[in-house]
Amino acid sequence: MNILLLCDRKSTNDDIQMQGAVQGILERAGHTVQTVVLSRDEIKPCVGCFGCWVKTPGSCVIVNDAANNIASYQVNADAIVLLSEITYGGFSADMKSFLDRSIQNILPFFKKYKGEMHHPGRYERFPLWIAIGYGSVNDAEKQTFIRLADRNALNMRPAKHLALSVLGSKELEDVADRINETLGVSA
Repeated sequence: MNILLLCDRKSTNDDIQMQGAVQGILERAGHTVQTVVLSRDEIKPCVGCFGCWVKTPGSCVIVNDAANNIASYQVNADAIVLLSEITYGGFSADMKSFLDRSIQNILPFFKKYKGEMHHPGRYERFPLWIAIGYGSVNDAEKQTFIRLADRNALNMRPAKHLALSVLGSKELEDVADRINETLGVSA
């Protein structure tokens, strides 16, 4: 399986250890992993112009950064793993910038889905979705992160998704089976 691993900007040893641990779990299961370290310096914030819906469908009108290339990798991958430090219950600023710019992968229309109004997907399929939040946060922040990641997955409509929170890289081995199960790999 081809997996796109999107990570926060490497700023501390904890971040580097987390990336290595997740990548190791995926590679030991036999997956091909393409890792992209996100940086707000390389991904400009969404300006909310909706150009990706009406002017250049499926592509952001901002072309002087890496967001369109990463979005292309995203929709062509079999699975996407988001590795984000939990910030006040949400994704890190780097991850949030990318997720905001990912609206190019959905359509501007609305359709009822699981009893709620959502944008339909632009493409026939969307990769499996795994969001891993990490950091020393309280239970309320962990639960907020998991709910947010689940809601983001609902918008993208992958066949399967998983959202979880861990303290650090040592806890990742405890959840490796859940990750592999979501990816269709038996232990």
